[in-house]
Amino acid sequence: MDPVRVVVVEDEPLYRDLLATALVSRIPNTEVVGSFGSAEEALQVAEELRPDVLLTDIDLGDGMAGPALGVEMRRGTTTRGVVLLSNLSLPAVLTTLPADVQGGWSYLLKTSVTDVPMLGNAIAAAAEGQILLDEHLVDDLVPETTGPLGRLTPRQLEVLARMARGWSNRRVADDLHLTVRSVESVVSNIIANLGVGFTDDGYNTRVACVLVYIEHTITRTTPRLR
Repeated sequence: MDPVRVVVVEDEPLYRDLLATALVSRIPNTEVVGSFGSAEEALQVAEELRPDVLLTDIDLGDGMAGPALGVEMRRGTTTRGVVLLSNLSLPAVLTTLPADVQGGWSYLLKTSVTDVPMLGNAIAAAAEGQILLDEHLVDDLVPETTGPLGRLTPRQLEVLARMARGWSNRRVADDLHLTVRSVESVVSNIIANLGVGFTDDGYNTRVACVLVYIEHTITRTTPRLR
């Protein structure tokens, strides 16, 4: 299997070096093909580097922000996925992305980067066109009781929250002590109750369901530095 080619963009030099080192030494089948301090630097050579995934801070100082960079690289290069890093719990940024690039994004808190499995899962999920939220962030989200999430049962909300973590049906089944077939049935009911279809960029309905979940949940506390 070819390694996942990752471009790192982070305006803090020390943290940028730590990210690149962690990816190479601790995430299997991952290759860092470029490391940059600004979006503008990355864009100049991104097409030549042929990245699969962009790993970027959301706030890149005075230049282009991480989400905008991700959109540009998704549209103009081989980049299939984007992992956003932030000190802030603001996952709603994923609901503001253009429809043609809505799939293939992960959102991690910077405090979770030392969690190697979570970082690896975030890169893999983004490369596969899914959406993945930091598990600590999902734990802090509360579904609205009105609107589309109000049409879901407690069990359906449990499954949808785990879908937002990027979990497979098998992992959801193991966690909730259900059969995979039961989880598949719950997911089908979630899709039907939310009334979602395929997104404009062709990604599956799980992406659309997770975006609805993000849009219609609130944090338990005011977003703050973690």
